[in-house]
Amino acid sequence: MREVLVIGGGVAGLQAAVFTAKAGVDTLVLDGGEPLVCSTDKIQNLVTRERIAGDEIIDTGQTRVRSFGGEIEDATVTAVSRDDDPGPFTVTSESGETYTGEMLIIAAADKFAFLEPLSDELAFTDGREGEFAMDSHIETDEANRATTNVYVAGLANTWEYQTSVAIGDGAKAAINLISDRRDEAYIDHDW
Repeated sequence: MREVLVIGGGVAGLQAAVFTAKAGVDTLVLDGGEPLVCSTDKIQNLVTRERIAGDEIIDTGQTRVRSFGGEIEDATVTAVSRDDDPGPFTVTSESGETYTGEMLIIAAADKFAFLEPLSDELAFTDGREGEFAMDSHIETDEANRATTNVYVAGLANTWEYQTSVAIGDGAKAAINLISDRRDEAYIDHDW
């Protein structure tokens, strides 16, 4: 049983996992393939660099997650379910492997067929038109919470398909998850 399962190993999922792992939350990222950000080699909208390739961001993010004790597995998620609210969740991969977690962060830029078993708990909204836009997004509250113990980040949550937006949204989802878990505002300052 993991404390948090992050579904999606792109920038939003990795940023969320950096925060949860650094906070000491047992974190496993389930990465189903090459993230959308890897399709570019010249991301220029980040304040930290003039230019950076998407695959460099992913490599750095994976290294950071692991440095804080988080784990990453290659696994394409095909189903997410839970027997009762508040959980735990059972996540099934394409290979038939199952994972159990108390909380989820959904950061997959994909179709949401794998969420069908949770359809009575989740609401969706139509996406916007655009080259990288998704058909729908999972509705959340202001804390990126979709339902009990389910948080959503990146393109799963918003139509703004910018790397910096996805990174920030991953951080926001994780901070709110940690805050809810601890029942107090979580603040992470590096000193």
